[in-house]
Amino acid sequence: DNQVLLGLGLATLIAPTNGEPCVKVLPRKAGVRVAGIMLEASKLKKKKHDMVACFIEWGDEGGANDSGSPSNPGVLSDVFARVGGSNLDRSVSTDIMVRIHSGNVYGDNLWLWRADHVALIPPNQGNAAGEVPNFPPLDYHQTTLSEVPCETGLEVNGDDVTIHDLAVEHTTKDQTVWNGKNGNVQFYQCELPYDVNHASFGEPGYLGYKVTETADGHVAGGVGVYSNFRDYTVQVPTAIRYSENTGAIINNPFTKMLNNNGVINSVINGNGDPANNKDGPPVFFS
Repeated sequence: DNQVLLGLGLATLIAPTNGEPCVKVLPRKAGVRVAGIMLEASKLKKKKHDMVACFIEWGDEGGANDSGSPSNPGVLSDVFARVGGSNLDRSVSTDIMVRIHSGNVYGDNLWLWRADHVALIPPNQGNAAGEVPNFPPLDYHQTTLSEVPCETGLEVNGDDVTIHDLAVEHTTKDQTVWNGKNGNVQFYQCELPYDVNHASFGEPGYLGYKVTETADGHVAGGVGVYSNFRDYTVQVPTAIRYSENTGAIINNPFTKMLNNNGVINSVINGNGDPANNKDGPPVFFS
């Protein structure tokens, strides 16, 4: 109990290549604090083909009797994750960046990012002149479909988990999946992936924020989901979805089209106007 992992100068932890997490918090450990770190993807060769690779795993999947301590909760603060970006290898990957199975964990200032752009390959590392930007005049390589894969940013299975200031961006399936009871999120920023096509993203109905049928009592406020479908025309049915029998409350949800193609057709559970005007204001639903 009460262990502290504190990164000095925003220390970077590179994920093990076998698919295990950078940070593993054992179940039923009270008062653990993880803060001030960057988590980075590596090129995976999983030790088990069916395992879920991640950067942080708090508790055990399916673990029983791991409700955590309301008086001495776990804490994640100032934790940032990236799949791609500075790494020149565009096959780096993970499945889910952060998985929280234990209860009574608090998060503050989490940014979970699948890279929408990565560093250019310098001269003499593939060709003599170096890599040319694929979308000039931008001076970097914009990620394209199948590069730096990551399906989901955050999965929460524990009960009584609270996160303030959460950003999840560009993953290729549901950005955030919340299964635990009595969750609370205040301020959520989500940009959908630039590089997906309709068959891989819009047709399956992937979401910016998903609250499942097991997530009774969920509360969220200031939930924003944006689109910038650069390469394909993608029709997203709705940005946010929750099961109505859970009693979930989502305050001030909104969507925004930033640029390029496609549309988010509704804000939440099929309700609200489409976000289809890059020059228009955000689309709110209440």
